[in-house]
Amino acid sequence: MNPLAFHLFPYVKKRIQVISQTSTELNPIEVAIDEMSKKVSELKQLCTMEEVDMIRLQLKLQGSVSVKVSVAQFYVFYLSFCNSRVFEQFAEACGLALEVNKRLIKEDQLEYQEEMKSHYKDMLSELSAVMNEQVFYFNFWWWGWTWLFDSYDE
Repeated sequence: MNPLAFHLFPYVKKRIQVISQTSTELNPIEVAIDEMSKKVSELKQLCTMEEVDMIRLQLKLQGSVSVKVSVAQFYVFYLSFCNSRVFEQFAEACGLALEVNKRLIKEDQLEYQEEMKSHYKDMLSELSAVMNEQVFYFNFWWWGWTWLFDSYDE
């Protein structure tokens, strides 16, 4: 590198030098699966922290269950990669986040919790319609699988 660059741009001295780089081309479906997998990991990490960061948890939860995606987009995604468990993992992670949020919120956030629960139910019913099967969520406080509409209203 030109020595003049170090003088004109002192922050360059502290940067880590790139020795090599690789790139991978992904198709849109692979990108979507990668993004959903990252979201699952982030939600699970936030839920299992010793001290849960409520603001980050609620933002991630809201961004996961409140997003309105058309059933057609779900259908295309599911048919393109129907062997993936990413849908189930995503539904499970959102359910866990809802349970953790329910446990930690104050009374003034009960309405927010109910809204998130409603969005979660809507998301699961859309997934059920696309997948032509009932989507289950994991009820962590009762330690078992439960069908969406049977007992999530506790």
